Amino acid sequence: MATIAASPADRKTSERKFYTRMALFLVFLVLLGFSPSFYLRGIVPSYPRPNPTLPPTVIFHGLVFTTWMVLIIAQTQLIAGRKHEVHMRLGKVGMLFAILMIPVMYLTAVWAVARANQPPFTDPLTWTIVPLSVIIPFAILVWNGWQHRRDVQFHKRMMLSAAILVVMGPSIGRLPLGPPILPVFTVQLLLGLAIFIPLFIWDRRTIGHIHPATRLGFSVAATTVAIPLAVFWLNLPWASVAAHLPGVGA
Repeated sequence: MATIAASPADRKTSERKFYTRMALFLVFLVLLGFSPSFYLRGIVPSYPRPNPTLPPTVIFHGLVFTTWMVLIIAQTQLIAGRKHEVHMRLGKVGMLFAILMIPVMYLTAVWAVARANQPPFTDPLTWTIVPLSVIIPFAILVWNGWQHRRDVQFHKRMMLSAAILVVMGPSIGRLPLGPPILPVFTVQLLLGLAIFIPLFIWDRRTIGHIHPATRLGFSVAATTVAIPLAVFWLNLPWASVAAHLPGVGA
């Protein structure tokens, strides 16, 4: 595939538009997936598997991840507005916030056992593999983004991959695309990986090949799909492991 032939200014403009649109698309998916159970709970009709309750821990989790998405949007807009110094300062705040997100992700996952909010094809303990499998990949992507913050192209792809990672499973997984059975859930997880397709196309059009950061981001994200599906389809004994995790059912 031929690369885009354009002036440096035009390429930068196209790049800003691409990352802005990707960030806005992710926000759209979050709103689509979580409006019935969180943002517009009680206002719009719920999906077939709504959150049974919204305890303070779940509300805090929702606010933390909403703030993360706001930071993503803010960062893309700062770059679009050529406010690079502010972008770098906010990036430090974003890194600290990402560190905060890790224990929040863990605690929300293990505390959800008591809420029993899993789909009917599994049990609360086994279901913890879905949110828990995201934690280490998220940390890997954010850390790589931070480590390569001076390499603009690598950094952008890492942070976009991290944003896709935390959106793709939870948001698409809540959409009523079919009955709450394992084959439908499998399709939903795979659809989440399809969010990377625009980035693949962007790479091919702009640099003529898939950027190493894109490959890393997709590969890491793919593990968050492969691990839960292996547990569910192969009936692996994850529940016996999850039962002994600190905080389970609290």
